[in-house]
Amino acid sequence: MTGSSSFDLARFANRTRAHSAAAAMSRRSLLRGAAAGGLAATGAVALSGCGVQGHVVPPGSDDSGEAGKDYSATEKKVVWATWPQYIDVSAKNPSDHPTLDEFEKRTGIQVTYLEVINDNNDWYTKIDPYLVKGIDTGYDVMVVSDYMISKYKAYDYIQELNLANIPNHAKMLPSVLRDPADPGRRFSVPWAYGYTTIAYNTNLVKQPITSIGEVFTRADLRGKVSLFSEMEDTMGLALLANGFDPEKFTDDQFNKALEYVRRAKDSGQVRAFTGNDYLSDFQQGNTAVTMAYSGDVAQLGKPNLVTLNLPKEGLLSWSDNCVIPDYARHKTNAEKLMNFYLEPEIAAELDDYIDYIPSVEGAVAALQQLDSTAAAVPLIVPTKAMDAASHGFMALTIAQLDDYTSRFQQVTGQ
Repeated sequence: MTGSSSFDLARFANRTRAHSAAAAMSRRSLLRGAAAGGLAATGAVALSGCGVQGHVVPPGSDDSGEAGKDYSATEKKVVWATWPQYIDVSAKNPSDHPTLDEFEKRTGIQVTYLEVINDNNDWYTKIDPYLVKGIDTGYDVMVVSDYMISKYKAYDYIQELNLANIPNHAKMLPSVLRDPADPGRRFSVPWAYGYTTIAYNTNLVKQPITSIGEVFTRADLRGKVSLFSEMEDTMGLALLANGFDPEKFTDDQFNKALEYVRRAKDSGQVRAFTGNDYLSDFQQGNTAVTMAYSGDVAQLGKPNLVTLNLPKEGLLSWSDNCVIPDYARHKTNAEKLMNFYLEPEIAAELDDYIDYIPSVEGAVAALQQLDSTAAAVPLIVPTKAMDAASHGFMALTIAQLDDYTSRFQQVTGQ
């Protein structure tokens, strides 16, 4: 369905308020935004950014033994590095995660769950000194964004998965398996899967928006637009607006799309390039139009704030992913954890809380049984047309990533 969301926002808002207060935050914007002031307080572990002296081993791990050896058979542990507020939380106890508790009960594997990542690049600089020297980081699994997978693979910093330990890998949807950064998903398992699209305030925008191009060029929107400070997101939509495929584009096409962004900024069309605060500005009316991650605006529960389920140019798809760093001490246990979250019922329980798209077969049916209101939201359970019109972002070489990001930041002033 093209156009703004048509589900019952009031009903969805009631459902959202049943979550913990943290559920109303934008998990994707937190994850993909600029550095958010260092490590989270919960379970924070200091890693040296300039060497391996002072390496602090995370609670629940053990830095003795042979680097790279899998101790899963004798040590029933997993040390998990992830992002704040990116998992289901019990309404009775905010430190309790029902799905994680179920995994521990079923397998006997103790999970040390650490919310220690706040920014992809910042995290990379913290673990790079260990991986480059062949030292265990102390983590068995970590959650990273799709565009970073190519970088980790290029430096041989993450391990290929043993699919014998992940039989539910076969249940991944075709749209998830074709990820440009990891075709076939041999190195990664999606934690969250979603879209980047457009949202607008109907109190401030009287003529409905139906395309991405309008956001960059429509005169009545001048000075009211917020774009993301993340290169892949904004450039992905700029490529779509110019008729280019974000999954396969040339340097010349990137340059044309970058000039398109530059013109929008220089003309005053764009009010700001934002990170974590995009929802706050949008909710307060500081911006009338914004790029948005699927699920975020729906969580606000305000009928005047609507999203485009399917702009005429298409959607940008993304995923945040579980990967296993080199020299991890409990690789098999980590793979069992990944397999658990690919079970349709477990995936549905997680997606019902974080409000992103089910990525395995059977999860939609399970979500419909669990929460029919969430299952009726097109940006949580997309239509076939939305799925067909979604595009990932092309896997980049290290040189391309550095060059494109640098030139994008020069344009945006970040």
